Amino acid sequence: MDPVIITPDDVAGAVRRVPNWKSPGLDGLHHYWLKGFVVYHAVLARQFQEALDQKSLPSFFTTGITHLVPKDQDTTDASKYRPITCLPTIYKTLTSNLSARITRHLSSNQVMLRAQNGCKCGGRGTKEPLLIDAVIGKVVKRNRRNLSAAWIDYKKAFDSVPHK
Repeated sequence: MDPVIITPDDVAGAVRRVPNWKSPGLDGLHHYWLKGFVVYHAVLARQFQEALDQKSLPSFFTTGITHLVPKDQDTTDASKYRPITCLPTIYKTLTSNLSARITRHLSSNQVMLRAQNGCKCGGRGTKEPLLIDAVIGKVVKRNRRNLSAAWIDYKKAFDSVPHK
C-alpha cells in the first residue's frame, strides 16, 4: 500500500460520514462542532500526518471512557456487564480516514474475496450467510436431497474472560 497522506479534504470527508451527536470520549467533542469548524480540518490533517510520520499517537487519542452496561437485571455479578468504551472524537476521525484508505486499497487491488464481508463497510456481517443457509435449506427440502453442513460457534471474547 502506498504511504498515507491525510489532507483537509480527507478530514472533511471523515467528519461528514459520522453522525453529529455520537458519544464523545474524554475530549467531549461532538462531530457537529468539527463539521462546523472547517478551518480546523487543515490543522487536524497536519496533526494526523505528523502522528503517522512519527508512528506514534498521543495517549489522549487512544484513551476512552468505559461504561459498564448491564446485560440483564442481575447487577451483582461483574460478568453480567458489557463494557462500552467511548473513544475520543479525534481518534474516530483519524481511524475513519485510515479505514477509508485501507478499504480503497483492498477494493482497487481486489485483495479481499467478496465472501469476506463481515467487517467490510456496507457488509451485512452474519445476515448474508444466514440467508444463504436458509435458501439452501429450502432448495434441499423442495428437491428432497440430503445435505451435510457444519457450523463453527465462536464464543465471545468478553464472555470467556474472568471478571473477578
